[in-house]
Amino acid sequence: MTKEVKTMYELNGGELYQRDHIKAFENAKDKGLSNPSEYMYMYSSYNKDYFKNINFRNYISFIQE
Repeated sequence: MTKEVKTMYELNGGELYQRDHIKAFENAKDKGLSNPSEYMYMYSSYNKDYFKNINFRNYISFIQE
């Protein structure tokens, strides 16, 4: 039995893109990201920026302005 694994691109309906990481971080800090040094910008999708925690690997997102 094989398990089908979908990529983040497929899970988001093919709507992944990279934007300027500095703008993404500025937006996230304006929206409440209090510890930006603990996160790395990963991608954007459907007007949201996604960040991954460098220690725990959990994702958070913020709506783009």
